[in-house]
Parts: sequence; C-alpha cells; structure tokens
Amino acid sequence: AAKAWSTRPHTMSGFWGLEVKPGAKPTPLRKQPGEMVMVLKQAALAPTGKLSADPSVLSVSVGSDTNERFVLCHLASGKCEQWAIDLGFGPDEEVNFHLTGKCAVHLTGFYEMDDDSDDEDEMDSEEEEMARMQGEAMEEDEDEESGEEEEGEEESESEYECEEESGSES
Repeated sequence: AAKAWSTRPHTMSGFWGLEVKPGAKPTPLRKQPGEMVMVLKQAALAPTGKLSADPSVLSVSVGSDTNERFVLCHLASGKCEQWAIDLGFGPDEEVNFHLTGKCAVHLTGFYEMDDDSDDEDEMDSEEEEMARMQGEAMEEDEDEESGEEEEGEEESESEYECEEESGSES
C-alpha cells in the first residue's frame, strides 16, 4: 500500500475519489461518519459513457437539509470539462453532492486527520508569546513618547504621510 507523506508533524493525509451520477438521489461524501477533514480539489467529467453538449451542474448541500444546495460548477464537454475547487468539509458535516445533466462527474481530493490537541497547544503558546512581545513593545513606545516634545511628534506624522503618498503612486 502506498503511503502519503506530509511536511506537517502529526498529520495523516491521503487521496480520495468519488463518482457522482446524475439523478434525483444525492451522493454522500462519506458512507459513514469519520474523523477526517475532506478537501475537494477537482471536479471533472467522467470519461465513461457518451459525452453530452448539455452542461452537468454539480452542487453541494451541507447538513440534513438537502434542499438547500450551492452550485460548485457547470461542466460541459468541449467547453469546460474540469474545474479546480478548494473546499474543505469537517468530519462532523453531513455533505451530499447533487448532479443535473447527462454526464457523471468525478470528484477528487484528499483527506487529512489532524492531531487537534497538539495544534491547539502550539497556537496557545504562540499567542501568549505574541501578546508578551506586544506588551513589551507598547511599554517601550510609551517610554520613548514621554521623553519627546510635541514638535517631534508632528514631524513623525508628516513623514508617515509622505510615505503613504509615495506608496500610492506606484
């Protein structure tokens, strides 16, 4: 079996594919609940069967209400046979795809399982460090400002205005 490699630690990922056939019945993204984020990257007309000039319209519904649909793409043979998409679906989301037209559509993407607890711990420590650094920077600014005269403040404001003006010309 092939292994998928990632540059992020504690992350597992891999390929997934799904064929959506035209019809009234929606095609679920998952056959059973999972623990993975699924990312949709591309929709393409399936090479099976006779291609039709009529467009195939792919839409998605999220949640239990399959009547609320959002169009992802219109695919038509000889015009637009594939479409790049970058759309992620969380592990707890009920996702269904709907297709109108005559041609089936292949969906491809990848799944990813993150170790959320490690990511949250890293985010907390990074946020704490940034808050500490911002607090120190604000204290330094207050110390510097208390020793300056009003005239110096006016000069720094006018320098900033000039930088803004020269930046807007390019």
